[in-house]
Amino acid sequence: MRDGLAAIAACAALMACTPNSAHWPIFLPPPYNTWPPAPPGTSIEPGRPVGLNGSQQEAVVTGVLKWMKEPASVQLRGIEAVQNSRGRVIVCGEVNGRNSAGNVTISPFVGVLMGPDGEIDFVVVGIGSSDRERVEVIALCRASGIYGVQ
Repeated sequence: MRDGLAAIAACAALMACTPNSAHWPIFLPPPYNTWPPAPPGTSIEPGRPVGLNGSQQEAVVTGVLKWMKEPASVQLRGIEAVQNSRGRVIVCGEVNGRNSAGNVTISPFVGVLMGPDGEIDFVVVGIGSSDRERVEVIALCRASGIYGVQ
């Protein structure tokens, strides 16, 4: 009996350390996961603000939704985009959705629009659910020239 209580306590402690985010763990999908990492010391180039057309907006929504645990509960807001000198469009914003406990969380996100206009794909780079992830996502957005995300 005592061993069983210890196991339950250990599981409860482990679950308490695991963030209950509204999204699944983020990873780069193929073919992007095979690209080599940027060389050490490479800085992020700030871009110039750009508007998103309808297909780009749809790609952002679709790209974020596929990572969310309850897509029907999701709302996006504060979406901003910049384009760097290489033509890459970086998009940041905030997403709110329900986590496994049913609580609504608001998290910043960052990603890159990839591919030609007809086959555009939004590759999510990060969603800031934990304090550490939030700091990282906001830093990426600000380094890219997007300051409205909090």
